[in-house]
Amino acid sequence: MAPTFTMPDPPTRRHLAALAEINNALCAARCSAQLAGLETGEFVVRELLLAVIDQIDRAAVIVRRLV
Repeated sequence: MAPTFTMPDPPTRRHLAALAEINNALCAARCSAQLAGLETGEFVVRELLLAVIDQIDRAAVIVRRLV
């Protein structure tokens, strides 16, 4: 006998798709901040970008927990 698998209902699929989009946007923002940090030599700018990256990482962890 084949295993039974039920597809998630449309609201659940929309919810999961929205969380995936948020996670992708956070990953893109983190990558952009890293690239910007590599291009600057100023200490203050680098520290601000590191703070931004930390906040993006925190948000991404929270989004992953929601899934």
